[in-house]
Amino acid sequence: MSAFMRDVEKDILGTTLRTFENRLNVNESKMGGRWKNYILRDLFPILVAGKSKGLNHIEKSDSGISYLGATNQNNGVLCFVEPNANAIQKGNCIAFVRNGEGSMGYSVYKAENFIATSDMTLGYNQYLNKYNGTFITTIADRIRGKYNFGYKRSAGRLAKEVLTLPADNNGNPNWEYMEQYMRNIESKQIYAYLKCITTKRER
Repeated sequence: MSAFMRDVEKDILGTTLRTFENRLNVNESKMGGRWKNYILRDLFPILVAGKSKGLNHIEKSDSGISYLGATNQNNGVLCFVEPNANAIQKGNCIAFVRNGEGSMGYSVYKAENFIATSDMTLGYNQYLNKYNGTFITTIADRIRGKYNFGYKRSAGRLAKEVLTLPADNNGNPNWEYMEQYMRNIESKQIYAYLKCITTKRER
């Protein structure tokens, strides 16, 4: 029985490995190589501030909702709190940190709903997803060096920030390319892990 299960496990691993190997055959270069500057407020037609006034006004809960604040750790999550319908903000957005020592200028992609402090501005775009969102945050974080306590990242300055991103043939952000690029990175990591497991099982 154990030999049978090992064969089944080996077959599943082999099939999964081939699946991710096929994904890596996507040729990223066919999707274009132009890059263009975009003003942040044009990339994100909806820019809204976080609603929370601070943790003194809300109850912590280990089983609650994510509470975002001025940190570059834990994907922006300071803690978890009891849901408050008036403060909850929709996920699938990029949260830009506008204030906070050591974290001003950072950004994070959030898939799930959350509560955020007023130190954050949330950017929404209909084409956004976790893959191109992660791509954009990597680019956006490069600007953080320009801000300090003498030069705050105000909502106005944030809206005028310039991001250099891949462009399609019409000059629009190439959302498909950014998504595929990040998917390929994910697939490479999974493929390497599965290859390692398969090699160990074959020894």
